[in-house]
Amino acid sequence: MSHPSRPLALLLALATSLLLPGLLDAQAGTVRGTVTDQSGGPVSGVSIVLEGTGLGTTTLAEGAYEFRGITSGSYTLRTRRVGFKPMSARVTVTAGGVVEQDFRLTPSPIQLAPIDVTVGSRAQHTAAEELAVPVDVYTAEVIARQGTTETSQILQALAPSVNFPRQTVTDATDIVRPFTLRGLSPDHSLVLVNGWRRHQTALVNTYAYGMAAGSSGVDLNALPASAIDRIEVLRDGASAQYGSDAIAGVINVVTKEGYFSPFLNADFGRYTTDDYPDDGSAVNLNGGLGIGLGRGSLGLFAEYRHRDPTNRAWADPSDQIVDDDGDLVDEERNVIQKNNPVDQPNHHWGDGLAKDIMTFANFRMPLNDAGTFEVYSFGGYSFRQGTGNGYRRYGNEDRNWPEIYPLGFLPTFDPDVVDYSAAAGFRGLAGGWSYDFGLEFGHNDFEYNLTNTLNVSLGPCLGTPCAPGLDGILGNADDPGIPNQTSFFAGKLGREELVTGVNFARPINVGLSGPLNLALGATFRRERYEITAGEPASYIQGYHLDRFGEIAPAGSQVFAGFQPAAATDDSRTNFGVYADAEANLTAKLLANVAARFETYSDFGERVTGKLALRYQLSPRFTLRGAASSGFRAPGLSQTHYTSIATNFIFDVGTGQPEPVDFGIFPADHPAAIALGASRSRRKRPSTSAPASP
Repeated sequence: MSHPSRPLALLLALATSLLLPGLLDAQAGTVRGTVTDQSGGPVSGVSIVLEGTGLGTTTLAEGAYEFRGITSGSYTLRTRRVGFKPMSARVTVTAGGVVEQDFRLTPSPIQLAPIDVTVGSRAQHTAAEELAVPVDVYTAEVIARQGTTETSQILQALAPSVNFPRQTVTDATDIVRPFTLRGLSPDHSLVLVNGWRRHQTALVNTYAYGMAAGSSGVDLNALPASAIDRIEVLRDGASAQYGSDAIAGVINVVTKEGYFSPFLNADFGRYTTDDYPDDGSAVNLNGGLGIGLGRGSLGLFAEYRHRDPTNRAWADPSDQIVDDDGDLVDEERNVIQKNNPVDQPNHHWGDGLAKDIMTFANFRMPLNDAGTFEVYSFGGYSFRQGTGNGYRRYGNEDRNWPEIYPLGFLPTFDPDVVDYSAAAGFRGLAGGWSYDFGLEFGHNDFEYNLTNTLNVSLGPCLGTPCAPGLDGILGNADDPGIPNQTSFFAGKLGREELVTGVNFARPINVGLSGPLNLALGATFRRERYEITAGEPASYIQGYHLDRFGEIAPAGSQVFAGFQPAAATDDSRTNFGVYADAEANLTAKLLANVAARFETYSDFGERVTGKLALRYQLSPRFTLRGAASSGFRAPGLSQTHYTSIATNFIFDVGTGQPEPVDFGIFPADHPAAIALGASRSRRKRPSTSAPASP
């Protein structure tokens, strides 16, 4: 078979490169136009998306935009600019044709509509740079250009002030990972969705390294990334504006709306390294559809995410089953001589398995032609199955029964996590006032399912009970009557929040350089926190001695189940009112002042305030600063979380082991009160001979 010579091949390639673009251009069309405001002036920085092509652009200083090389067909153009009503138009592109499509944008008459508000100010602004506080705005186009698919990872990739630690061997935190803003605790950041408060998770981070112990943040990964139109990050304390949790700042997730063509995206990734086997295969499938409903619209979104585990653990040279049977491992932790049948690596250090299903919907319906009164609703549902591991229990140690696990075992968290929310309300314009009234309900629960584990105190028997009870005699009435197990339901955490509020705003002329933007509002919130006890085998003390004849620890290994004494169902209420005023005192000086009063049914009352200033020295140089007071009331989960396990302490007088409960207790628990009183007595100056300990 003959082959063209190298010079001929180069000529063919050059001719193809010169002719192919022209042939494609002849079969494609162009869409272009200009975007202006109501006065006819050009509007720059308008985001324009050509649905169905994946193409997006922004208008130039003269308001112009252009798309080239568009294949023949019908498309929808969508515009978005903070401070203006979004618009859309249907265009038909023909081969070699040019479609002119201009837009004339109108300011949004509803100032408190979440789609038109940038966090940090309740006045209308057309750009984040106009605000007196630092706000980052990341649009859908910017989100699409970064390479991750999890919402928390997206935020970390875009916002330098956000961190999303990937931790391991942190119990349940392996499955639900919180983010941090400006290095503060996860629960010091307030998360909004379309301007409404997002509920926190039921999980309390009791073993999260590098984070505040006992924190409980918001699970952003329960929101499908395909539904996000933009993310706003306020990097400043804002308790006086939005509530007590906004110590580090506020994150507002704004979802897509309006009519848009159906889309479907698929992503696949996998880790390949020189030192470890390839792992961590991840598949993400997401899509959406925007349906026009008369004046309104309904956006529907869904996402499926599957992530295989990763493991960066090295080979373990420890004894595994009997003494001196450890594998011989070199300096790079490679096995050079295998001395036992345990697979290496026997520990897990990395991501666990994750399977997520997420849905979201966003509905808006203007009820008049002017668009000054509308109803809205949005919400979503997510279900997650994940895995997380503890530390390995070796075959030769007292936390294992070789009759059940001859080679030892690696206990696993295998929980089900459910999260759902729904919001609804109406907003409009009346008598010069913009108003917004609505309510939002959020629910999150975490079910502790444990696999590949056991309860040492129930003995080495799976089919027949063999734990003797406290008297140590099998067959008596105090026997627990429960055989050992390798999987357990260890309990369930649940958290719910119901928020309702009303907001008013209007510009008032008071003789300044610009109008005084006044905002007033009130909110009411009810929170509920519940702990459901696990099955008895997950927490019970069966009093079977371990394999070395010592008192065995109670409860399932890696996580002892919640005892009935830890079960709780508590609630509290919160009421708050705020006032917010902003105005240009001069042509160059912008001032914002806010005050808020909040009262908690279990915490007390607080008044907070904020002052922010922005001074425009020149078009390229701006000074701005803010001073504020704030507080954070302890979360309901923090004040009521209880985890109890039973241990044994030898009584000096009797020489016998006595069962003692230890664990994490609420501040009002008798054990916590007694400990606090004991510490107080030790710190008090003594005026007489010191008491014996």
